[in-house]
Amino acid sequence: MEKEVLQYLDTLKSKVKNEISNLLTDKDIAEISREAFLDYFDSKKSSPFYIYYSDTVSNKKLFLSDPDFFGKFKQQYSLQGVDRGYLTRLEGDKAEILRLIETDEISTLYFKFFAEAKIKHGEGNKQKSLGSFFAKLVHTFAPDKYCALDNPIKQCLGLEKESFFISFIVISEAYKEWSVENSAIMGKIKLGLESYTKGKSFNSNMTDLKLLDLVFWYQANVK
Repeated sequence: MEKEVLQYLDTLKSKVKNEISNLLTDKDIAEISREAFLDYFDSKKSSPFYIYYSDTVSNKKLFLSDPDFFGKFKQQYSLQGVDRGYLTRLEGDKAEILRLIETDEISTLYFKFFAEAKIKHGEGNKQKSLGSFFAKLVHTFAPDKYCALDNPIKQCLGLEKESFFISFIVISEAYKEWSVENSAIMGKIKLGLESYTKGKSFNSNMTDLKLLDLVFWYQANVK
């Protein structure tokens, strides 16, 4: 069974890498990345977010010390359908959450805290999968390993029929492999970031996975 599952995931990964290559060609990458960075850094709406992102990414000290980290996280990422009781639970489990990310126990983290989260609904509770919340949190503390996936990017890269968790793992791996195999194109993306005035102060916090997320977020949500 394990062999078949790994083959299935590898096939999905190859599919995603092909989708990336179809869009991010050497010929078009300068214009594509310029549009994405312009939208990200020139928008008044985005400005508070990229400052927040820069302040929080890999900032474990802030995570553990801020008593309302998850409240601010929810607001900045515009995460819907999450009540205060759930956020309070996460605040109480921050040490364990961070440990699971640091030890790369991502499946355990997902199924314990995010796969079937109990969210207040009317007078009672309902179970809800919080895949986007999970992906963005894991990316915050492992930005070179995992992407900050959202559903429009999942669909843009051809995984609309796959579960969010599987898509998160597959796309993260595809990003990592593709960026290594296409270092010249990644170099042009980074050059585009450095040439953009507002991007200069944030480029040290932008991993390859984050840069690809920005490009595909623009393609999926704006263009």
